[in-house]
Amino acid sequence: MNHELDHSFTVFSSEGKLKQCDHALQAALNGSLSAGASAFNGCVLSSLKNLPLLVRSELIWKVNSICPTIGITYAGLQPDYRILYDKAVRMVEVYKDAYGRYPYLDVFVHNFCLKIQEYTQKGGLRPFGVMILICGPILQNDTIKPALYQIDTSGSFQMLKVGSVGKDSDNARKFVERRLESVDDNIFNCVGAIREFAGFSIGPTNVDIGVYFSDKNVFKVYSREEVNEVFDSILVK
Repeated sequence: MNHELDHSFTVFSSEGKLKQCDHALQAALNGSLSAGASAFNGCVLSSLKNLPLLVRSELIWKVNSICPTIGITYAGLQPDYRILYDKAVRMVEVYKDAYGRYPYLDVFVHNFCLKIQEYTQKGGLRPFGVMILICGPILQNDTIKPALYQIDTSGSFQMLKVGSVGKDSDNARKFVERRLESVDDNIFNCVGAIREFAGFSIGPTNVDIGVYFSDKNVFKVYSREEVNEVFDSILVK
């Protein structure tokens, strides 16, 4: 017999936990691996695409730009991510209409996570089954600097040098931490972590890459040709 209390998704259990947040976190941790790294001159996002054979992988993008300066990737449920991505795009456009520029990353993340956190409190809703890595510019002492944030399913967030979400994320994070360098080196480090812990042999069609360049203050999603060049360089090394 199941003696567990029957209660709303948004009410604490007798153990002091929000069970649906725990379940959402597990769904995210079961997702395909994504890794990110921050350096003095930019940030890197990379994500594994573990797709069925008949799916055209070139039409699926796991690293996206929210605006010209902010990039995002995830691990977990793709339908949940699409909802959050659409919310994020609307938020930055509303901000730009109001202030004439796109938001700095710390301002955006704070407000974005408030939206995510609402889904752990309101009745009739459930938490999103995704963990997110997001990078872009922050303003410190009147200087634009690159930053990387990791957001979990409850809406909590932290700024990190290295972030990793999805299957084997702990090992992938340690892999990148031991090799943390400039943004150019971190491209190879993040892709190397995904190759190491993907669990199967991968090629350029299985990975998406995005880079925030602080000197240009722009986030760029790599084309298929550019991803091919990264893999060719890794094989040469």
